[in-house]
Parts: sequence; structure tokens; C-alpha cells
Amino acid sequence: MAPIDRRDQERARRKQEILQAARAVFAESGFERATVDAVARRAEIGKGTIYLYFENKETILAELVLQALNELVLRLRAAADQCSLLHPDQRLHALADAYLAFAQNAPDYFRLLNAYDHGSFQAGISAGLREQIVAESNRTLELVAQAIADGMALGLFAPGDARQLAGVIWAALNGARALMAHPVRREWVAADATDLYRATMTLCLKGLTCPTPGERSVP
Repeated sequence: MAPIDRRDQERARRKQEILQAARAVFAESGFERATVDAVARRAEIGKGTIYLYFENKETILAELVLQALNELVLRLRAAADQCSLLHPDQRLHALADAYLAFAQNAPDYFRLLNAYDHGSFQAGISAGLREQIVAESNRTLELVAQAIADGMALGLFAPGDARQLAGVIWAALNGARALMAHPVRREWVAADATDLYRATMTLCLKGLTCPTPGERSVP
């Protein structure tokens, strides 16, 4: 193996170690309160070494967001692939369940996605990195939009803008999760968080589905 290959491997390994340390620090302290010094201590390296790999804390967050999105896409695609193309409704339920499982099983990644969405961190990263995050985010939405478009093509779902409807479903599911994450609101709703989440998906599907002749409203 050529020396340059070993150097590249070592650089990739060190970069991943920094990202793993940052993931732990951000999970413990939150992105706003976390510092590069804390990341360096967790990674057991000097602070200056981090700046050999990342421009700033925002760039570290962006790289972790890309990792989180890649993991989410893999989970969503695996869920979608298990469903028949002739049953887009089942595929949408599977996608929704996979999204919920991601939020529950990888909460640190999920919080990082929310931190990026709700913050002004985009100004601290390069345009190329922003474009990568947008492209990876679009892949998650496209899986939902494709299931909706397939349902329309089969005559199961009413015609419409599949991409826009995918956004509506995503917003509804995130809204259900955010509602049930608040203890007071959860008490008001008096429902199990998972049950409410799945009921939200069922309601969205009902809105997509073409009514049968007997269900059509009479003018």
C-alpha cells in the first residue's frame, strides 16, 4: 500500500473519531452549549487538530447531519423495499414506522436534524455542504412522494401534487411527534404517543384515498 493511501486512511479515521466525539458532546450538552474544546477533550486531541479537519462547529454539525440523513435514507429505503409496489398505502405506513423507529432508536441523530432545521447554522458552512444536505433531505421526501405517485397511477389515491402531499404527511407526522414530546400537551391529548402518531398517518392516508362510488358526496 502506498504511503499516500495510509495517510488518507489515517486522516479518514481521525475525522470519524472527531465526529463520534462531537456526536456524544452535542447529545449531552446540546449544539448551542457545546464547544470545540469539549469535542477535543472527548476525542483526546488538541483543539487545533480539529481545525485541520473542520472549519468550525457548524461544519461538524453539518457533517453529522449528513451521516444522520444517510442513515435515515437507508432505513426508509429498506422499509419501502419490503412492500409490494401494488400496495403504496402499506409502503407509506412502513415509511412512517421507519421514521418513528429512527427517532426512537437514534435520538441523538434525530435531535441533530432538528437542531440544524431550527437554527441559523447554514450561514457557517460552505455552499457545497449545504447543497449536499438539501440533496440528501430530498431523498427522504422522494421516497414518500414516489409511494404517493404510485398510488395515484394505480387509481388508489386521488390525483394531485405527490411532492406537495409528501410534505404534508411529513409535517403532520412531525407535528404529532412534537405534540406528544411536550408533557403538558401529552396529558391534554390523553393518548399514547405511538398510537397518536400512527393515527395521524392513517388519517393522512384516508385523505389521499379515492372514495368509492358509494362514498362520494352528493351535490
